[in-house]
Amino acid sequence: INHAMMEEAPIDIKRRRIAAADGSPRCIRCLTDLPSGILAHAASFLAEPSKALFAVALDGNSAVSTNERSSAIVGNQWSILDFGGIEKELAVKLNDDDIEKVLLCIDAVNRVKRLKLTNCVNITGVGLEPLRGSLIIEQIDLSLVGEHQRPNISPEPQISWSHVLPILDSIIEREGCSLMHLQFPSVWCEEPSAESEFHAFIGRYNQMRGDREEISCPKCNQNLPDNGNQWIDGDVSDPIF
Repeated sequence: INHAMMEEAPIDIKRRRIAAADGSPRCIRCLTDLPSGILAHAASFLAEPSKALFAVALDGNSAVSTNERSSAIVGNQWSILDFGGIEKELAVKLNDDDIEKVLLCIDAVNRVKRLKLTNCVNITGVGLEPLRGSLIIEQIDLSLVGEHQRPNISPEPQISWSHVLPILDSIIEREGCSLMHLQFPSVWCEEPSAESEFHAFIGRYNQMRGDREEISCPKCNQNLPDNGNQWIDGDVSDPIF
């Protein structure tokens, strides 16, 4: 074995190994200098939410146009965005600005059908603004807990219906709305006043579902019973609707 070949190459030689698209040498000083293809390959080993956060982090640290790079990293398969796919220690630190940037980065309003904000206890809900008016979203889980976990969170999460309900209204008021499943933070469902904005929204949501055309079973093509359109009952103590 030629031991000279095993020695580490000088930095300047390493940098010349990565060329720009036109074939000229490219100097690599940080991640944002790497070609989009290399970054996309590295991101392919990450969980989906981490992939989007990676793209957002690169966008925030570079003055270079990032459209091509971000698109290469995140791809276009985003029917499900579940923050339960990342470490809880990271999810609890995400704020509304982080969530908003992720939703914008992946074009969530046109791609995401199921959103689960698992462990995102540090948000108020204002970061969900990019979902305003979505026609394709089918499920929004705002419980902030994972599947089969107790819904009570201590201390109480900061998420506020004053921020979230206007966004949900913008979704359900559109003709062709696909929303079928909502899960709320348990603390919202403990609201005692039947005159609250939360209770009023539940009424509007039930009305939207009731106004929809008859729903048919895709297997037998039989229409569901009339009472099948009642998707939120009068008991709002259950956070799952």
